[in-house]
Amino acid sequence: MKTSIYITGLLNSILLFAGILFKFFHWPGAGIMITSGVLLFAMIFTPLIIYRKMTEDTSASERLTYIFGILLGTTLSLGFLFKIMHWPMANKIMISSVVLFDFFYVPIYFISRYQNEKLKTVITTVVMFSFGIVLLAMFKM
Repeated sequence: MKTSIYITGLLNSILLFAGILFKFFHWPGAGIMITSGVLLFAMIFTPLIIYRKMTEDTSASERLTYIFGILLGTTLSLGFLFKIMHWPMANKIMISSVVLFDFFYVPIYFISRYQNEKLKTVITTVVMFSFGIVLLAMFKM
């Protein structure tokens, strides 16, 4: 399982890096590489991560929190794909995933983790919320 996650993640990273590089230099094939890299992330890498998390010995609330965060990240990456490829609905996908992240995932994460690791949870929550707010602010620029 770990090997397939590593291989998929590496292939995903290479495709995205090469696609963005090709897009930057306006070389042909950029769209195909970016699209396949994001779809590989969304359709193969993410389900492998979720499956691995489901098989670990953690509580059900931690599993659900982790899975919800991964799915929001996947939705955001699909929104970026739509934006890069100039497809319709890009802003709606991205804004909805960032709003769900900021106002649902971050509080759920904070509540579920605060009892065990107080300082680390507070710092992580502040960083995640700040990152989400910056992303949300960038949509209006």
